Amino acid sequence: MDEEKFPIVLTAALPAGGTGKTPFIKIYGEWKARQGYKVALIDLDHQCSLTELYDIYETESTSLNMFKGGNVNFIPVEENIWLLPAHPNLQYEPARLRAEGTQNIYFLLEDWLYEHENLIKSFDYLLIDTHPDTDTLTKNALAVSTAQVGVVMPTEKSTNAIPKAEQALSDLKADTYDKRHKEERVTCELLLMGTDIEKIGKHYTKLSQQLLSLISDDNRFVGYIPHKELFAQAFSDEKHSIWMQLENETIMREKSNQVFKYQLEKVMISMDKKVEELTWH
Repeated sequence: MDEEKFPIVLTAALPAGGTGKTPFIKIYGEWKARQGYKVALIDLDHQCSLTELYDIYETESTSLNMFKGGNVNFIPVEENIWLLPAHPNLQYEPARLRAEGTQNIYFLLEDWLYEHENLIKSFDYLLIDTHPDTDTLTKNALAVSTAQVGVVMPTEKSTNAIPKAEQALSDLKADTYDKRHKEERVTCELLLMGTDIEKIGKHYTKLSQQLLSLISDDNRFVGYIPHKELFAQAFSDEKHSIWMQLENETIMREKSNQVFKYQLEKVMISMDKKVEELTWH
């Protein structure tokens, strides 16, 4: 496959639920789409959170068929953005694949991408959302990715998931190492992003301060997104796009919203740079 034309693949994955990986996929996808890139969002989480953000309730032609066979349908959801919806039955796939003794079990998604090369090359980015685990489907996503993006909140559960993610990625690389050619088949690297950093008055909360300290000591972090009501509204029932909100003149008169926009764009730019470094490494 002509790698120069193959899209950049990023997977949001951390073995802790509710950390903000799905919002990251949507926001970063919109960020790249607004730059003119064609972005495909692939929902591999059987909870279908990303799919439901776009009010799509599809039971045919879903990401499940990447593993079981059958048609898939990338649905246009925004300008320059397409979504491949998830299916609840994704939760049963790891057990089915193991029970059937599937060969090269971590490269099924890679095989599918090769088999659908013309379709995949029509996109510039593939952004994959996963279930918060380290199971077979998540590892399939990591096997084709330039980077694993772990979104970390100021909670003990979230920060404790970082070493678990590190170990799972390390194990995947070891399990798939090509001994014959003495090279890694999986080249994905772990990137981290803080989110929901909160201040009370002029001071950060204790847990937020602890996460900020971790961020400053770990160069895998691209930065952090502060806690902001605008951010929550972007994923409420009304689903106001965060980028559209940040273009609203009335909203942007407030100084704190200007600061939030600066911080959000700073993190997105930092992510772009990190991904570019890994892509050309």
